[in-house]
Amino acid sequence: MFFREISRYLGRYLIYLTLILLVPLGVAVFYEFAVDSQSHPQAHSSIAFIEAMGVCLFLALVFLHFGKKAQGTLYRRESILLVALIWFITAGIGALPFLFSKTFDNPIDAYFESMSGLTTTGATVIHPKAYDPYTNQEIPISRLNPNQSNTTHHFFGTITPIRHPQNQEILFAGVEAIGKALLFWRSFLQWIGGMGIVVLFIAVLPALSMGGKFLFETEIPGPNKEAMTPRIKETASMLWKIYLGLTIVQIALLLLTNPHIPVFDAITLSFSTISTGGFSVRNEGIAAYQSLSVNWIVMVFMILGSLNFSLYFHCLRGKVYRIYEPEFFVYIAVLLGASLLMTFNLWGTPQVLFTASSEVFSFGQSLFLGAFQAISAQTSTGFFLGNEAIWPLPAQLLMLILVFIGGMSGSTSGGIKISRQYILFRVITHKIESIFRPHCIRSLKINHKETSDKTALTVLIFLCILIFFAVLGTYLLVLDKIDPSTAFSIIASLINNAGLSYDGITPMSSCAFLSNFSKIIGIIWMMLGRLEFLALLVLLVPAFWRGK
Repeated sequence: MFFREISRYLGRYLIYLTLILLVPLGVAVFYEFAVDSQSHPQAHSSIAFIEAMGVCLFLALVFLHFGKKAQGTLYRRESILLVALIWFITAGIGALPFLFSKTFDNPIDAYFESMSGLTTTGATVIHPKAYDPYTNQEIPISRLNPNQSNTTHHFFGTITPIRHPQNQEILFAGVEAIGKALLFWRSFLQWIGGMGIVVLFIAVLPALSMGGKFLFETEIPGPNKEAMTPRIKETASMLWKIYLGLTIVQIALLLLTNPHIPVFDAITLSFSTISTGGFSVRNEGIAAYQSLSVNWIVMVFMILGSLNFSLYFHCLRGKVYRIYEPEFFVYIAVLLGASLLMTFNLWGTPQVLFTASSEVFSFGQSLFLGAFQAISAQTSTGFFLGNEAIWPLPAQLLMLILVFIGGMSGSTSGGIKISRQYILFRVITHKIESIFRPHCIRSLKINHKETSDKTALTVLIFLCILIFFAVLGTYLLVLDKIDPSTAFSIIASLINNAGLSYDGITPMSSCAFLSNFSKIIGIIWMMLGRLEFLALLVLLVPAFWRGK
């Protein structure tokens, strides 16, 4: 193992990460010095970002010192370890502004929030603190599981509300009580992690020799790691240009179609949408805007973020015929089918958005709401327009299934990915046919291209590992005294980087009730899901660390 090479590239990466921290620092300075304090009463975080930059720069210098005699070549093992280290260290640096600003008192909470953003999971531990109305002392929160009346979770909130300086009336609570710069950083982490911090690393750093290819393949999700151009660096650069372009288009559409939406909200909402992350700067999510145009734009860009980004590249080059691939049409068919199923699951049921109503969902309401939530689940975004945790159970189960299905490979969405399921379907049909036609020799072809047995085996291994960790994670959370249905929904959400959960967690609540042990499990499971297991599991193999 060439640790000096790893140290040198880590040092270079951390220098670029220090520069990236200038962006939220600029937002913090703007709201601290250029905006009236009465219109923005939240605590400022300029110093917190400066301190985080100092830590990041110090680590960069330490790694550069240990890597100054490096030869400059990254091989497969070094690339795999470098990717894992970059993700864990970046999440740690991302957590520092939350800690230094005292937004979170618990370092595990800060790391969970940072990792959730970076992996575009969208799960959060943000929850307003509760106080006794007579003594004004903080008190624990008790929440009854909506589907299991005998299960109650007791925990303390994580976010101190913003109060009026004279009468101590609560002005902001929950997410809205956090400073603007930290909310920006939270969404910005999702945007960076959506396309991939390592892909960005490849795009901006000088040529990485043969290691660049392995870095790229380790982080890009899906079984097929298609390079759009002969040079990996050029491919990474093109991916980020397309990603940035889509983000700018969404910001512009939000501002043009809704003059009442603040620019800050339009930017952060676009970051969370195109990355299919799902963080919001409002307690009620996008439902807070009460805008049909916002809902439609978010719905469209959730889909755009869940498509294979190589399709955009080929379309820009005039090769529109490249969209005629089985994965694309299967994905659109699943989205349409799931939207219709959600519609019929909601149609005629009590109209529950955030509060119960005496009316029932009409067909039009069911169609729009069902399509929105189906798309949000399958793209692993996690946005919500209502409290789906108390919707009809078939609707909840369908969303949980869609979370596992996921989007297209090479997209920002999570889940298993359509390409893997299509390959698995073809493998199963071939096996069934071989039972009554044992002498027939057939090759596995996807879009008229032969797929190797190695790829098919990798897909089967991936599914086996996914099932194993879903079961293991559920069991570990149950050991931590979480009821089985809540435990499974949490693990399903985290391992698929989706952010949707039910039973013990509702859209208006969070993962704050989890113990430190369960939060650490959640952090690891989010990371496993984002890097698709193998890149991390290989680090547990003793032979990985031996020899050259």
